[in-house]
Amino acid sequence: MKFFRQRLGPVLVLVMVTGVLTSVSPPVAAAPTTFAHPGVLVSRAQLDFVRGRVQANAQPWKAAYDQMLASSYASLSRTPRPRAVVECGSYSNPNNGCTDERQDAIAAYTDALVWYITRDARYANKAIALMDAWSATIQDHTNSNARLQTGWAGSSWTRAAEIIRYTYTSWPNAGRFGTMLRNVYLPEIYNGATTSNGNWELVMLETMLGISVYLEDRALYDRAISMFRNRFAAFVYLATDGSIPRGPGGGIDTPSEIINYWQGQSTFVDG
Repeated sequence: MKFFRQRLGPVLVLVMVTGVLTSVSPPVAAAPTTFAHPGVLVSRAQLDFVRGRVQANAQPWKAAYDQMLASSYASLSRTPRPRAVVECGSYSNPNNGCTDERQDAIAAYTDALVWYITRDARYANKAIALMDAWSATIQDHTNSNARLQTGWAGSSWTRAAEIIRYTYTSWPNAGRFGTMLRNVYLPEIYNGATTSNGNWELVMLETMLGISVYLEDRALYDRAISMFRNRFAAFVYLATDGSIPRGPGGGIDTPSEIINYWQGQSTFVDG
């Protein structure tokens, strides 16, 4: 079973989020009653912030942008490689469309970021071409890593889709893309993965949140937040938990099972 996520995406996201969140720290407030778009990972204000930094040749944003633009994910000659069924087994065996799907999704998000920063319509149209190719083709994810694959690809798809749908002039198949998210991606992740290593369920919940924002589905959003809050308690040990951390659910509740979940760790420090 493969547990660790490959870091394939451009570094701009990490730089932009770090730059914004460390320079602007808004007070904690209640969740809004309506969805803000573009959303999912970055807001319009964050996108505008980075766009301004890049245009001003400010570092480290300009260097991160240049690295992103030079990556293969930003290539305008990329050809989509959609499949009706993406089959992903443990340790990428088999790998039938798994890498293609993840890379096309990352490329779509990369193109969406380049579009927003440059306003070069070629990149918006390339992101659309990638998303349209998959939404017209994919029907299922199968084999043992299906849920993990769905989370990996879906988290990038929703980021790209939000930017394009709400900042570009036209995307005729935006509705079909939403249908793909609801009918193909959501069923794989809807019930979580409490008995798997935590990164499985967390990336699945990331995708569930992204889908809920794109579809403006408040019930789904609330479900994802509730599942995240329940799971998060299993990642951070507090002295109030007792002698061992809280379990993640799914029947993992005895001391030996919880220690095994923590990869054999048996000494725990508060916080």
